[in-house]
Amino acid sequence: MKCLVTLLLLICVSSANAAYYTSAEDFHREVCALQPYEGEDPWRITHLYNCATREFFIPYQLWSGASWDGDKQAPCMHEVDRSSRLDMPSDKYSSGELVVKGPIMWTDPGTGEEIEVWSRSLVDYNSTKYYACHERGIGTIRNMKKPHMNYLKGLCHAPGGYGWKIGEKRTCIKTTLEIIEVELDEQNRLKYLVLNYWFRDKLSYRYWYEPERGAAKIMSLKRKRK
Repeated sequence: MKCLVTLLLLICVSSANAAYYTSAEDFHREVCALQPYEGEDPWRITHLYNCATREFFIPYQLWSGASWDGDKQAPCMHEVDRSSRLDMPSDKYSSGELVVKGPIMWTDPGTGEEIEVWSRSLVDYNSTKYYACHERGIGTIRNMKKPHMNYLKGLCHAPGGYGWKIGEKRTCIKTTLEIIEVELDEQNRLKYLVLNYWFRDKLSYRYWYEPERGAAKIMSLKRKRK
């Protein structure tokens, strides 16, 4: 009985050590009280958050699910070839297989310009989109289900790079992103980054991103037509 009580206590303590933050002030106060980053796991929050500027650096690998060595100066385009499960609780499918590969060379049929892109496929939907990165994030370049549409470069569909803050919106041409929650694990590593996504000023989706997995969950926030 004593062993059982001890085990339950350990479980409770472990769960209590995981932390969720929706307030930028609470996050800043608690994270900046931690020991500085000294070359441990690159996903440790003290490596991602700058207490002086109160801003995040978000690795582009958070979107792709690729491994990251902690180098913030590396080019945003990076190699990835992985498959993971994407939970979609608001869709008719409860989950689906998500495959991200690249970079590959793609020629814009409208301009003839060749650029490096990633392909991102939802296998169960037979849906493939091309994405590219820039200093403000990662955005769609081409939707293969709508080949007549050439998307503008510079859209933001996922966060990446410097300057991100909890509760502060970032607009890139037609899209807007806002980090609404940060979850840390017991070792103060980033566990989840949760953000809202707007298209043309309409709140459309909520995403959960997880290190070394990429997009873990997506929930539609669109109002259903009656």
